[in-house]
Amino acid sequence: MLSQSVASEIRDAISAGEFMPGQQLSEVKAAERFSCSRNTLREAFTELAAQRLVERIPHRGVFIATPDADYVRDLFIARAAIEPSGVLWGEFADPAALIELVTSARAAQERGEDQEVSNINQRFHRALVASLNSPTLNAQMNNLLARMRLSFLLVIPRYPTLHAEHIEGNIRLARLIADGKREEAAALLHDSLLRTCKTMLAVI
Repeated sequence: MLSQSVASEIRDAISAGEFMPGQQLSEVKAAERFSCSRNTLREAFTELAAQRLVERIPHRGVFIATPDADYVRDLFIARAAIEPSGVLWGEFADPAALIELVTSARAAQERGEDQEVSNINQRFHRALVASLNSPTLNAQMNNLLARMRLSFLLVIPRYPTLHAEHIEGNIRLARLIADGKREEAAALLHDSLLRTCKTMLAVI
């Protein structure tokens, strides 16, 4: 359906950080940007509202979701359930590429490219779920990644080193996967996600 395709495009834009939490979405501008009718756009908004990516406010319009404590807590509970599953049972055809990806965040940090550090972190966590080769879980992860971006956009101004602090942990995790130490890697990831959740809740 066209509305699902439009919803996917908007979700990708949210995931890329093109919209800010609380930002109002103009139907006219959005319909023009995503080349669809306003009726199709409204159907897309209904899907995105169900996924907690936008909020409809009566008599005011549609707004990008603004994460609160419950939103962030739910997000990390979901991540802590599916990402370690990828670590435990996923297929990593090229573990060296995974290590190369997370290691590249060091150079990005040294160049002061904070957004690139964030993007690398996002690609890494997407790869963990993608390793399960499940279209259903990939779709869920796409939603979670967009919700992650909204949450990080809210927190990073108050905690700018959040992503940088995960570089070495991600490298260790990727190396454990490459060495076949799946259970240790899954436990490391699970604990890291829960700690990050607590950190974000403290500043949100």
